[in-house]
This record gives sequence, C-alpha cells and structure tokens, in this order.
Amino acid sequence: MARYSLSMRAPVFRRLTVLFSLSLLLLSIGLVTAQDDTGVLRVALNAPVVLDPALHANDPETAFNRAIYDYLIDVEPDTSVVPNLASSWEISDDNLTYTFTLEEGVTFHDGKPFTSADVVWTFNRLKDQSSPALGLLGEFEVSAPDEQTVVFTLPAVNADFLYGVGSRWALIIPDGENEPNVLAEGSENPYENFNGTGPFILQEYSPANRSVFVRNDSYWQEGAPLLAGMEHIYIDDAVAQVDALLSGAVDAIYKVPSMQLDRLEGSEGIQVLQRPTAQHPIIRLRTDEGAGEELAVRQAFKYATDREALNDILLNGRGIIGNNDPIGPVYANFYDDTIENPTYDPARACELLSEAGYPDGLEMTLFVPNAFEYPDLATVLQQQWAEACITVDIQVREENLYYDTTNPDNYFDVELGITGWGARPIPQQYLQEAYASDAPYNETRWADEELDELIAEARMTTDETARADIYSRISQIFAERGPIIVPYFAPIIGAVSARVEGLDMDPYPGATDYRTVSLTS
Repeated sequence: MARYSLSMRAPVFRRLTVLFSLSLLLLSIGLVTAQDDTGVLRVALNAPVVLDPALHANDPETAFNRAIYDYLIDVEPDTSVVPNLASSWEISDDNLTYTFTLEEGVTFHDGKPFTSADVVWTFNRLKDQSSPALGLLGEFEVSAPDEQTVVFTLPAVNADFLYGVGSRWALIIPDGENEPNVLAEGSENPYENFNGTGPFILQEYSPANRSVFVRNDSYWQEGAPLLAGMEHIYIDDAVAQVDALLSGAVDAIYKVPSMQLDRLEGSEGIQVLQRPTAQHPIIRLRTDEGAGEELAVRQAFKYATDREALNDILLNGRGIIGNNDPIGPVYANFYDDTIENPTYDPARACELLSEAGYPDGLEMTLFVPNAFEYPDLATVLQQQWAEACITVDIQVREENLYYDTTNPDNYFDVELGITGWGARPIPQQYLQEAYASDAPYNETRWADEELDELIAEARMTTDETARADIYSRISQIFAERGPIIVPYFAPIIGAVSARVEGLDMDPYPGATDYRTVSLTS
C-alpha cells in the first residue's frame, strides 16, 4: 500500500489562526462565561447564512431554527417518528390520506394561538419556495377541516411521507408569515419575524458572532425546556471550537475532526460523544460539462482513490467503507455488500484517462469546505491522484460560504469538489435530494433515466424486501457509471462539558433537541 502524508504547513498556519480566533472569542464572551450558573448552554457552531426555515442548508442553520420553531412530528436520533405539535395521526388503508390531530393550547411567541391554518400555510409555503423538503414530501394537497385537524391527500403512495412531514425544513411558521427570520427594520422588536412555537425565543442575533436565545416560559410542553437559555457562538474553525471547549468558553461542540480527538479524550471534565451514522463526504464530478462528462474519467477517479487508506489516515479506521453511493452500511436492511467496487489501481486510472482523451494526464481544481477533516482529505487525495495521472490544485473555502449558492466557487457549481453530507434517517432522502435528475441538490447534474425510474419506484414501495432489491440495483448503477466517490461513512463526533446532562446528539447535529438538556452547577 502506498504511503501518504499530510502537509505540515497548513496546520501551522491554522494554529496561528486558531489562537487569534480564540483570543477574540474569549474577549467577546467574557460576560457570558460569568453566567454559567444560570443555565445558559453555550454551543460553538459555524455561522449560519440562510435562515429561512424552508431553505436552510446546514447544521448551524438547522440548530438556529430548531430553537425557535417546532415540527409537526419529530424524527428521533434512532429514526423513529414521534408526535410533537401533532398529538396523533391516522393513515388511510390505501396510504393516500394522512390525518393529523394537533395539540391544544399551543401559542406562538407573540401570543397568537397555533391552529391548523398555520400548518396549511407552512406546507403550502414549502411548495412556493421549492423547499428541499419536497424531495421526501412529493406531491400532496393539505387542508384543514377544523382548527385542530390537518389532512394531507396524496395522488400516489409515498412510503416516506412521514419523514417528509418531519424533515428539517418543515418547521411550523405562523399563517400569513411571508418573511420568516427577516429582521424587522425600524420596529421596536427587530426579531418579531422570528416567531415560532418553539422552546426558545430569539433575544439577540449578531451574524458574525452569536445568537442568544431565552427560555419560552409559555412553552406548550410541561417542564420544557430545562435550560434558562442557549447561546450559539459562531467560530468557523473546528480547531478553535475544540480550544474553546477545553478553555471553558463553550459547553458543546459538534463535527469534531478525528485528529483532535486525543486532545478531548484525555481532558478532565470533557465527555466525547460518538454515534455511527450515514454521514459521508462525496468526491464528485459534474457530468454536464468538463472531464466528468466522460464515463472513463469517472471510473479513473475511482481507481485513483485508495478509500481504505483514507479511512485509516483521516479517521484512524473509525469509519466504515461502503459502496460508492449514499446507501451506507448503517442502513443494514438496504445495504448490498456484494457490490464490487474498483480497488486502488493508479495504472488503470492512467489507462482510462488516456482512453478518454487525456494521454498526458488530467489537471483540475479541487474545491473543499473547511469542515471536519475535509481539507486534509483533499491533501491525501492530491497525493494519491498524482500517482494516477491526475493533478489537482486545492482550493479551501469557508464552509458557510461554500454551501451558499449565491457565492462564486460555491459547491453546487464547481466542476470537481468535496461535499459533506450529513446523516439522513432513510437512504431515500439522499437519492431524492441529490441524485434524481430533478433533485434540488443535484450538484453533479447527473441525469440517468434508469436511476430516476428506480428512485421513483422505491418511493412507492412499502415492502422492505422489495425495496432492498431496488436499492441494490441503484447501488449497481452508481458502481458502473456514477459520478461520485464515497471514501467512507463516518461517525459523528461531538464533545460536551461534563456539566451538560440529557443531551442526545442527533446524527445530524443541527437537529439535536435541547428541550431535555440541563446544566449542573
């Protein structure tokens, strides 16, 4: 097996940046640290960019919205679906009608009663905004026969409809709210549009620094939340987040790089959290332009990538090697371990590139977000690919800007990039969000008619055995002609102060529920 090393120059520069960032952090939240005994949980996150509940894209944006708003139903960390604003529901025998009964006595932060009209408005707005939630929701009509009842009517069976109702974009906003989470300029309350039924009320929002939430004393769940408040402190460097936790400046961090684990596991007063997930980076090529249009080039990249070495070097073997598709081994009943994937073979990669019209090799730019271990992943890939006739220039981008499609060099438009995909409760969600030809996050621009047909068939298949067979055929298509490489499926790793109790980290950390979290003195 070839040996690969990480450049030492980047960590040195990063460390200087970390020390400077941490110094600013300690200055900016000095007053906050004096409030520890009041039950205010401080969570370090990257800064959010897209705040609209129907459109947010990443963990800090989901965490921001989950503090303020509630879901109709909740998807638990174990993927079970449980009541929330809907106290119960019934599904018709033909699986086409879903009837939800709502909790009574719920109010928004401004005192307005929560009714079925708010649910109808929310789900119709998801359609108007072309929200990613539609990937799981599919086609539906929603109506309100009375103030406590909501009815969804489907034109065809959708086996994952409940997961759509509980998807992270389906946060309930007030009826008639056209500008949720938009600052109200000139108003006595600039946060009046941040109006949910959720456990916390937004008190302060500084886009580059922090968000401050206070407990909703009128929250509809008795005894919740336990915290007096919560602060999201924005630190865009993962190492700086670790430093902040170790210094006591924050109480919780998520998405810890594996190379920082030794610092945390050996520290008194720190609890490391780890959960196996379907979280994974994808290394992907666009298929509508450039080299990725050629099937031989896509296969060359697969032969050029030593996935076992990547897992060993970057995750210390903690990850799981699956197939080069999003249906990971954690989906035990749907994962096909008989699929054959290319092994590391640089010579074969060079041959394929020559056949595709690149006899002298291929030169490209590899874009990567500064999240998890992804910059280091890019460095090792650069070394592996150099032996396989592929030369890349690495361009690292701030994570929050990389995923903001209004910025140049955003993840969706680049020809070759690494994208981090957080955990999803079901594999169908990945397929409908990113790989169907009309998927909202189809960053590869891959359009495969057979794949589209199988994704649609899986959506309508409620029998688990039949669905597993469909997913096996989908995995085979990815192996034969897919434009992505999945180097490994990684556990999600977080860490909290020993003072934090009752925190059940979600596989998608931004969706973590803080209603049962408390702090000891």
